[in-house]
Amino acid sequence: IDHSVVESFGGGGRTCITARVYPEHAENKNSHVFVFNNGTGLVKVSKLEAWRLAMASVNVVHGG
Repeated sequence: IDHSVVESFGGGGRTCITARVYPEHAENKNSHVFVFNNGTGLVKVSKLEAWRLAMASVNVVHGG
């Protein structure tokens, strides 16, 4: 609703990380994506996709 949630999926969908972000300064060319690893092994990012989601539609059902 407030454009503050980012969900990242890895391992063919077996892993999900959800984070709240507040990108008030991340507009146009000022936006960046950083990938990091807190483990001890090397990680290779072989594919990265990002897309903008459409606005959600909420249908309220009364009395039901």
